[in-house]
Amino acid sequence: MKYYRFELHTHTYHSDGAFSPEELVLNTKAAGLDGIALTDHNTSSGVPEAVRFGKKHGLLVIPGIEWTTFYGHITVLGGHSDIDWRAVRPDTVCELLAAARGAGDVAVLAHPYRVGYPVCTGGMNEFPREIFGSLDGYEALSEDVGTPTNKRQLEEYFRLSAEGYRLAPVYGRDWHRPSNIRFAVTELGIEGDLNVENALEAIRQGRTKITSDGREIVVGPARRAK
Repeated sequence: MKYYRFELHTHTYHSDGAFSPEELVLNTKAAGLDGIALTDHNTSSGVPEAVRFGKKHGLLVIPGIEWTTFYGHITVLGGHSDIDWRAVRPDTVCELLAAARGAGDVAVLAHPYRVGYPVCTGGMNEFPREIFGSLDGYEALSEDVGTPTNKRQLEEYFRLSAEGYRLAPVYGRDWHRPSNIRFAVTELGIEGDLNVENALEAIRQGRTKITSDGREIVVGPARRAK
């Protein structure tokens, strides 16, 4: 098994990002990462272009989408399901997550304690507690590592782990444009070749760790790095 450095939460101008798909790929390469997941809001229209440029520049691109709702955001990675995000509500979310995962995707709860604002409202998780049994991963850190809400996210991640939920901890830069934030990376422990299916399996099996500035912060599932 070998660990590879990924960013699993990114956007292009196919939703509200500033990057073209190729610019996102080039910025990812410049950051020294091995792969990304493209998770535009409620659309996967940029995926084919991103995958094409990823192959051109030697970067693994995981197809994805961010279900962006008024009740919370969920990144769905793999590109195997085709679920209408407009159907995602508190009373349907677990059923739809089961369908997405049954098709071969993995699902991660994004920035669960983000403070709402007028654009892309609903960033804070307000789905029923049952959702935690229907997910593969949890953004234990997001955006700038020093953001105060990350403390709450980490606390909830470890609380959920203590309750028996096996959720892979991941970091989500929620990358929309060039920035100088203090960021982390998600390292995926991949067995075999570096490809989409093996990357997804690493998340399913909890072979993830969040690192920042070369230091391990969380090793999953359910272990705080020292």
